[in-house]
Amino acid sequence: MGRAQAKRGGWRGAAAILLVAIAAAAPIAAVLAGATGGDGPTLFASGLGLRYLTTTLLLCALAGAGAGMIGAGASLLVSLADFPGRKTLAIALALPFAIPAYVAAYAYGDLFGPFGPVAEILGAGALPEIRSLPGAAFILMLTTYPYIYLAMRASLASRSGAMMEAARSLGASPMRASFGLLLTASRPAFFGGLALALMEIAADYGVADFFGVPTLSVGIFRTWHGLGDLQGAMQLAAGLFLVALILVLMESASRKGRASEDVRAQRKAQRIRLSPVHGALAFLLCLLPVLFGFVAPAALLLSKLQPEMNAIVMRNLMQAGANTALIAAAGAVIAVFLSLLLAYGARAARGRIIKLALRAATLGYAVPGAVMAIGVLALSASIARVSGHALAGGVLILLYAYVARFLTAGYNAAAGGLAQISPQMDGAARTLGAAPDRIVRELHWPMARLSLLAGAAIVAIDIAKELPATLILRPFNFETLSTQIYRLASDERLADAAPAALILIALGLLPSIALSLIADGDHKKTRKREPLAGLEAQSAA
Repeated sequence: MGRAQAKRGGWRGAAAILLVAIAAAAPIAAVLAGATGGDGPTLFASGLGLRYLTTTLLLCALAGAGAGMIGAGASLLVSLADFPGRKTLAIALALPFAIPAYVAAYAYGDLFGPFGPVAEILGAGALPEIRSLPGAAFILMLTTYPYIYLAMRASLASRSGAMMEAARSLGASPMRASFGLLLTASRPAFFGGLALALMEIAADYGVADFFGVPTLSVGIFRTWHGLGDLQGAMQLAAGLFLVALILVLMESASRKGRASEDVRAQRKAQRIRLSPVHGALAFLLCLLPVLFGFVAPAALLLSKLQPEMNAIVMRNLMQAGANTALIAAAGAVIAVFLSLLLAYGARAARGRIIKLALRAATLGYAVPGAVMAIGVLALSASIARVSGHALAGGVLILLYAYVARFLTAGYNAAAGGLAQISPQMDGAARTLGAAPDRIVRELHWPMARLSLLAGAAIVAIDIAKELPATLILRPFNFETLSTQIYRLASDERLADAAPAALILIALGLLPSIALSLIADGDHKKTRKREPLAGLEAQSAA
């Protein structure tokens, strides 16, 4: 009886996984099918698509190089050296995670504008051209370096102090031991964090659009909204998806070959005590990314707040906030529900096909928002051609895109929560006569609820910050906080956009600080694994 019940559970789990995987991967399949189904020349053949692709790759190279240097350098300093203010800066270096990249772009656009604070000091003629490719790379560098910083810091914290002692006993200087041994050992974490940062850079729309940089995301939006060319938009979306896929493979490859240290050899690492001069220099080097990445844009937005807000602006803000809360909450609930189906299905079913289906169901997080939005539009058009009825429009189609894209965050949280519960515990409960609903209610929920609530919060915050998919799919006159910021800042009304921008920053602060605290406390635990070394994509929230 037990085997038959387990077999039925396995079939049900496999069916649930396959259905969710088909629904989640359908927009991506629609993009790839539509991009190769046209009769005319592609945008890449005409040269326009190649221009978008070249600019995207150049932006990734510039911003990725800067983010890599800042993230790796800061993680080495706070992990291996002791200097005044280290503990505070170790947490503060994650704060730029809380600033959406497009919000930072709007703040710096005003800061370096002809009537901004920098112009008053240097003069309008001496202003650097912030609205350019280097300017976009600067903004994206500041907002993505925490991927590398957190990943490497967790990896460095998990390295045994015995490694440093062994290197020092062989005559290696502290600098040589740090760079030659620990930095090399943390190379997988570096490339994993770098791949995640490059995914964000390649997927960016708000910064590139505001600074006039013709990337693939901007090209997708222009081709669809400006020209109404869904076929051309699908071609560009397919190109951007391939870029994202290469980065996903890079991130997956970075995890291979990670070796764990022998627990018996673990010792608390002794940080290098720096001289006053070197300590001050280390403090300054760690402070600059925080100042430019978080303090400057947040302070500028705070300075734009008006004592008495216009009644119309206030009403629009409240409406956008209500829309954001409603759609974020609905998307989070749906995503967590589907994530539980996947997680329970994975517990009951096994096999290579199930693993591939799980991978397909959770691929959406690596897919840029513009690609997912065009995929949903292409899917709707395909259904309309076959059946004569398109997908339900409005908020429902937007919710579908959100859930398909951010399902990964919910699944990782649900799978992590259920991983704490051994199948033997379920078997023991069934032996005592507990029904399945009671097992879920009294055993699974108490143990996994924190993980599920954290996953729901991550999905909700991601939905609130999502810009390109919302701009493409939102119903007419439906504003969220992100689209309101985009519209007002594009009209040079940053003062009116400041309240909504500060709300989004506040939403991102808690997970940013939590991630940094986890990385900071990781070296105090018994280090049998590296909790943040892979840094799953949902940490971007």
